Amino acid sequence: MLRIIIFTATETVLLFLGILSPFARIQEFWIFEEEFSIFSLVLSLFDEQNFLLGVTILVFGILIPLVRLCTNCIPGSRLKNLNLHKLAMLDIFLISFLIFSSQMSYFFEVSLLRGFYFLFAALVVSYLNHWIGMGKNNVN
Repeated sequence: MLRIIIFTATETVLLFLGILSPFARIQEFWIFEEEFSIFSLVLSLFDEQNFLLGVTILVFGILIPLVRLCTNCIPGSRLKNLNLHKLAMLDIFLISFLIFSSQMSYFFEVSLLRGFYFLFAALVVSYLNHWIGMGKNNVN
C-alpha cells in the first residue's frame, strides 16, 4: 500500500508539472516563436472555438490521467477494469506527430521543453506502478 501511495504521489506531482509547465516551443520562419503548455493549449483552443480538438486534449491529456490517478487511491474500484492506460497521454502522441512534421518542413521547428519531460516521467511512473501492481496481484 505504501508503494502505491508513493508512486501515485510522484505521478500526481509530475502530471501537474507536465500540464502546467511549458511543453514545447514552436519557431516559425525563424522569426516567430511561441511556447505553450498543455493547459494553455486547451485554453487557446477553446478561445479560438476549436472545441473538438480542445475537448480531445482535455479528456485524453488531462481528465483520463486524473481519473486513473484516483483509481489508484480507491481499492476495488470498477474503473481499474477500464484499463485507462491505453487512453491516456494522447498529447504525447500529438507532440510526436508535430515533431515529425517539423522534421519534414523548412517552415517551422519544434523544441521540447520541461513540460514534455515531466509528462513522460509521469507516464513511466504510471506504467511502473501498474506493472508492479499487476505482478503483485498475479503472485497472490
